[in-house]
Amino acid sequence: MRRAEHLAGALLAFLAALPAAPAFALDTKPLDSYAREVWTTRDGLPHNQVNAIAQTPEGYLWFATWEGVVRYNGQEFRSFGRNNVEALRDSGIRAVSVGPSGALVVATSRGGVSVMRETGWVTYTQAEGLAQDETFAAIEDRAGRLWVATESRGVTRIEGDRATSFTLTQGLPSEVTYALLEDGGGAVWVGTGQGVARIEGDRVQAFGTDAGLPRGAVFSLALAPDGRLYAGTEEGLYVGQGGRFAPAHPDVPAVAIASLEVDEHGTLWIGTVDRGLMRLGTRGLERYGVSDGLPNSRVASVFNDREGNLWVGTNAGLMRFADTPFITIDSHNGLSDDYVRALLEGPDGEVLVGTSRGLDRWQDERAEPLAGLERDSVLSLARARNGDLWVGTYSTGLARWRDGAVRERLLAGSGLPSNQVRAIVEDAQGQLWIGTSRGLLRRGGPEGDRVLGERDGLPRDFVLSLFAASDGAIWVGTSNGAARILGEDITRLDISAMDEAQDVFGMHEDADGTLWLATDRGVLRYRGQRLDIVGGGQGLPVDAVFQVVVDSYGNFWLTSNAGVIYVRREDMEASADGRANRLEYQQFAEADGMGSAQCNGGAGPAALRLGDGSIWVATAKGVAVVQPDELPRYQLAPPPVVIEGLRVDDRSTNAEGELVLPPGTRKLELDYVSLSYRTPEQIRYRYRLEGFDNGWVERNQHRNAQYTNLPPGKYRFQVSAAQRGSGWSPETASVSFEIEPRLWQRPWFLPAAGSLMALVLFGLYRARVGQLKARESQLSRLVDERTRALSEKNTELEQKNETIRKQSEVFEQLSRTDGLTGLPNRRSMEESLASAWRRAVAGGGPVSFGLLDIDHFKRINDGYSHDAGDAVLRRVAAVLRARPQVQVARWGGEEFALLFPATGLPQARALSEELRAAIEAIDCSDIAPGLTVTASIGLADRGGLAHQEKMVSLADQRLYEAKNAGRNRVAG
Repeated sequence: MRRAEHLAGALLAFLAALPAAPAFALDTKPLDSYAREVWTTRDGLPHNQVNAIAQTPEGYLWFATWEGVVRYNGQEFRSFGRNNVEALRDSGIRAVSVGPSGALVVATSRGGVSVMRETGWVTYTQAEGLAQDETFAAIEDRAGRLWVATESRGVTRIEGDRATSFTLTQGLPSEVTYALLEDGGGAVWVGTGQGVARIEGDRVQAFGTDAGLPRGAVFSLALAPDGRLYAGTEEGLYVGQGGRFAPAHPDVPAVAIASLEVDEHGTLWIGTVDRGLMRLGTRGLERYGVSDGLPNSRVASVFNDREGNLWVGTNAGLMRFADTPFITIDSHNGLSDDYVRALLEGPDGEVLVGTSRGLDRWQDERAEPLAGLERDSVLSLARARNGDLWVGTYSTGLARWRDGAVRERLLAGSGLPSNQVRAIVEDAQGQLWIGTSRGLLRRGGPEGDRVLGERDGLPRDFVLSLFAASDGAIWVGTSNGAARILGEDITRLDISAMDEAQDVFGMHEDADGTLWLATDRGVLRYRGQRLDIVGGGQGLPVDAVFQVVVDSYGNFWLTSNAGVIYVRREDMEASADGRANRLEYQQFAEADGMGSAQCNGGAGPAALRLGDGSIWVATAKGVAVVQPDELPRYQLAPPPVVIEGLRVDDRSTNAEGELVLPPGTRKLELDYVSLSYRTPEQIRYRYRLEGFDNGWVERNQHRNAQYTNLPPGKYRFQVSAAQRGSGWSPETASVSFEIEPRLWQRPWFLPAAGSLMALVLFGLYRARVGQLKARESQLSRLVDERTRALSEKNTELEQKNETIRKQSEVFEQLSRTDGLTGLPNRRSMEESLASAWRRAVAGGGPVSFGLLDIDHFKRINDGYSHDAGDAVLRRVAAVLRARPQVQVARWGGEEFALLFPATGLPQARALSEELRAAIEAIDCSDIAPGLTVTASIGLADRGGLAHQEKMVSLADQRLYEAKNAGRNRVAG
């Protein structure tokens, strides 16, 4: 989005200037409110036990496992072991750390220590001076020296070619050593089998029971911000200062502690041997165990990355705790059920939460069920002016609750149209309006109770929402539009012209009387008797919006089945006015802390703003809560990008330095990734190839670029990334390369060939002229014959020149042709598209464009071979070439471009469906048994667009809609 950077900057500046509202800070947020994710061998880990975790300067995370050291980029794991790294002598990795120089230090179980620097891997074993090849830990200190804790031979320090051993003789309390830590003064602390040792220079000091430590081993060490030393022992957590140790906190149990980590806020994370994870901070001691979702009770490693994510390595998998904008309150926090349909703010900061198994009161971070409603599936809530609580249910009617008990219950047959009560509101006169699935009941009117339905003027009997407007009117949202009731007058509001909208799930009124309606086709603005829409056509990423909540600053929070969507007021108004080409928004889902992205609607209130400004949303898995004032803390800087792989004609090539590729290079593929771990699925990418196409190509979440049949020349590939809410990173990853030309492609070739021919002709001419002068008198007839021969030679040379010219034209054509499929390439298609667009604009006619992507193509390459992938591409190209109504080109990788000149969107959609079906019918059994191919297609036409690039971007967006909707389909 062109305005993404502007949106992020304005939002940050605006929110940063606001006063702080009550909200959870990072170090006071409950541990169970963090977003959590787990990885195991099913997700790509080579082994489920993660012994240690570290992060190198460029951003990669590294995990020590029993099947190698594993690199993680936020998307996939890559293992390094003795089978694929010659320098590694053992794949059993006990520890991994990163030194001040950026070196990766790997301690193995019986292969010594290996260090990865920019120059490559270096391994240290007993041959290089280690006291023992069996190691527990290794670090690099600020002086560049290597420290190694061995299994039973003490500590070895390696400095250059010199190795120094520290054992019992030098003063270690035990030669079994588990942990190493360098403090701020340059001293190295050692956790041993009998207490702690401190090494400064060559002097060793031992601290054991006489210093306050318990008898036995010290497995882990960590430094507090104030310089105190935490020691994880066999009998609990101890803290030391000035050479004396004492228990760190009375609530920490006396159990073996395997790992320790102090985060940027000074909070201590504690990994135990058999009691799970603990956190010691401003909330005291918190525990998180297997019953809470931890993969295993043994926590071998804990690590806090640069983005503030907390990584936990256990015996049964890896877990990440992420501080996210949303927190979730669900059954783990005491709610009666996770499925929440209605919310209501009460006095003293309480919030009533209606679930499918009763009604709960949430207060002081505790949930308490309300008596008498345990068996009710709650749909709606409202508070009467006298303090009574009205509770609408799914099948048990309407209950009035007061002072701890249900005092009244209305049921169908006793005046209530239906037992399914979806909305309740009390008006200014004290009348109670009850919306059900079979009509609207007005209770307590001047004429007594009255049931209203279609026969009385409502659009439909099925009532989804009710709203009391500031002018005294009652707005009724139904499954077929809305109605306004003022006194006895009912006025219907037909919304079908707004993209065929029907369901009205919720409403919000601005101070000026503007009404915003949440519908099944987006948000409708009703102002001055005029309806305007903000929906899919304006860029809203969903159709159905369930609730419209406006925060303390006038900005919009929209709930949907795909999460919560945040839109600034000015962007919402501009989109409704038709002044914006595309709606700017931020979308939040599970990765942002929501237990489920499926928000609930059609009952309620299903979302609300509390007095402290926080937004509460009812979802299929608890209540999602966000504090808008906290958003700036989650606006991550644009993430850095690294180029991970470069393949030239399907062969891996080192991407470092200046690359010179041979003549005839056919295919170039580049893999890239952004090293961000909080929400990697929301990172967008763009790239460009200077020297070929200097404009940026936005690729959304795609992490691969492919070029075919590039002409000779010098190129520079650049890629950058953007996180949600941030602009594009100013820093780019790049690789430069040159493709050498063939002999006939060199710039001097044609002039040189022409000059040579001219020189030959000139020589022949001079020789012939000399012969003619010598024999002029006797050979006049022969001169005529020779002259004719010379003329024929000239004709032949002209024909050769014509041949050379045609060859040049062929070479020019090849530069616009994909060598693998024989189709036009992207450069050719862009020229055809520009020409078709100009013709359509000049003649006022239609033109349509589509992007076709082979589904799961990476699986074909990875699962079968790149040859199989190339064969599939050729088959698909053959199918596409068979449709003369469509101009086809290979767009890049597994993508093809479809141009429909003078064709409207309906006809283009029909042709695309034929193409999709033809691709699905391709028989690939001769390529690989069981291989099937499907494709997804995104379409766009020029309607309402100013430039063909807008049409390409819209087709790309709709391609991703087809992908997200299940693939093998046409969207647009």
